[in-house]
Amino acid sequence: MPDEGTTEDQRGGIINPFAAPSRGAEKTRIDVDSSVFAEPWMQNVVHIGAPDFLPGLTQETTTDIEPDESVWDEPALSRPLIGDVSGLASDWFGYFEEKSRRISASRSWCITLAMVIFAGPLAIAGTLIQGLSSSGLTMIFIMGPTVEEIMKVAFPLWIVERRPWLIRSVGQILLCGLCSGLAFAAVENLIYLNVYITDASPGIAQWRWSVCMLLHAGCSVVASLGVARVWRSISINRSRPDLSRGAAWLLTAIILHGSYNAIAVLLENANVAF
Repeated sequence: MPDEGTTEDQRGGIINPFAAPSRGAEKTRIDVDSSVFAEPWMQNVVHIGAPDFLPGLTQETTTDIEPDESVWDEPALSRPLIGDVSGLASDWFGYFEEKSRRISASRSWCITLAMVIFAGPLAIAGTLIQGLSSSGLTMIFIMGPTVEEIMKVAFPLWIVERRPWLIRSVGQILLCGLCSGLAFAAVENLIYLNVYITDASPGIAQWRWSVCMLLHAGCSVVASLGVARVWRSISINRSRPDLSRGAAWLLTAIILHGSYNAIAVLLENANVAF
């Protein structure tokens, strides 16, 4: 029988840390730091958790989880206030760089091809829907140009805002804008020359397939410059995309388009063929 106060557990001989030491036994001491600075959350490391705690999650797939609303993205921890963030911190820009390194050139250009194919028809659909609710000079000078220019760059703008790592260069954005403008102008010309204008003269047809094509393509490229500026600001400012940085370019495209429409209406009322 062990003495009273033994540290042995009679069920298995395991040391009981809560029992008093035996008479005459040497006291054992575990050398640990009992200060508050020894707590895990006070250590100079970033804890990402053990992948074993999440079924099906491995160390290789841990970086695929987007740091949505990371603590380092809080306004109080913005770089203008605290300076550069430690490389160990999980912020949005670090996630952007990691994803950019994983995107191959072939996949990025496949995404660009999809933007080129769908951007023009998307603009046509949006304009037709808008036309059902608007008419008159407001539609011609304001609503029409605004909707058309926004819809022509809506797809690449969405990519830049939500998945900017899918784009590798500014040229991809500008190419998408140019092609979407040309596709929009081609579909619009077919509608005008076959539906809206009956028995169109050769002069009108030539005007629409030359000047109107250049107008839509040029305005789309101008708006795309704004999208490209938003994309470039990510790396320059090391922060999330800020759509306001491209607003001036988009507004310029809308004004150019609206001005052309106003001039065309004035010439038409003056009985000048255009």
